[in-house]
Amino acid sequence: MSLLPPVHREVTVDAEATTAFEVFTSDIGNWWPLADHGVYGPEATVAFVDGEIVERSPEGEVSVWGTVTRWEPVSALGFTWHPGRAPDRSSHVEVTFTASKTGTLVALEHTGWEVFDDPATTRAEYDALARGARPLPRRGGPARHALTGLPLAAR
Repeated sequence: MSLLPPVHREVTVDAEATTAFEVFTSDIGNWWPLADHGVYGPEATVAFVDGEIVERSPEGEVSVWGTVTRWEPVSALGFTWHPGRAPDRSSHVEVTFTASKTGTLVALEHTGWEVFDDPATTRAEYDALARGARPLPRRGGPARHALTGLPLAAR
């Protein structure tokens, strides 16, 4: 049992749950900040491929970031998380997609910090990353959440 609490974040997006799930999973390479939080840098790509989250360098090198542990299109997704580390040093992420009156509530919970060399610092870094996910204005469209790429629901 971890002594550190999970990182938990919620955002309501202006999309149906089907769209929210699709954007989160199919477009991960468009919204994840590879420049600062990738193995191969900003020119790499990342995608869900055959039950894994895979980053590819421009030269074709591959780094598996995690393995899907739960895949319930429209409602939930779970995966281990170990970018740049061995799979036996994985934390775990669960994401749920729940319809609301104004769109879809996307809730993320990241647990298992004890696998990191410095659990408290790593948790704080991921917490700051999740907290820093502010709306991004887009020309010709609604503001979008920085980490999910999804339009934010009107408040």
